[in-house]
Amino acid sequence: MTLGLDISTTVVGISLFDSENKICSLEYIKFKEKTTLFERLDDFIKYMDTLSSALGLENSEHKIEHISIEEPLKKFKGRFSNADTIQKLTFMNAMISGYLYRKFGTVPRYYNVNTARKTAFPDLKIPQSAPNKKYIIWESVVEREPQINWKYSKRTHKLMKENFDMSDAYVCGLCDIITREKTEKNIVKD
Repeated sequence: MTLGLDISTTVVGISLFDSENKICSLEYIKFKEKTTLFERLDDFIKYMDTLSSALGLENSEHKIEHISIEEPLKKFKGRFSNADTIQKLTFMNAMISGYLYRKFGTVPRYYNVNTARKTAFPDLKIPQSAPNKKYIIWESVVEREPQINWKYSKRTHKLMKENFDMSDAYVCGLCDIITREKTEKNIVKD
């Protein structure tokens, strides 16, 4: 199975693909405000334990063998990135990566967001001037996976922004699957 994650300090998008590379779970965990990064890690661990139990991931038939994670920001980009934000994202990413390695015995692979998008949707052209690139990616995931029930606000009935975190986790997982398939084909050719 392949686990794909989009990690931030407020929300983690989680995708899980089965052994036939079909999406079997697309979730998110949203952290409570005013909690430390360590408390958020604890919440993530509890969430993953519940998800693992519900999906039978402790069973050897349904073992997570591949973990893919969207790389944290490495440079300043717009008004949402400053040194403190980048440091917290990197720290959160490292804590979750360490936990996943210890739990599943698998070294995560990291993908740049743009590389992951191009790999998952090679024909998708996202204009530089697009006001909401995440919405365009979400639409691509919706088109590929029409069976997914997306999250809407009970109050406003609008699409919740956590769907974009789930979409990014999906893209990261799909990118990992495609990258591994290409690598295996190249090995077989040689």
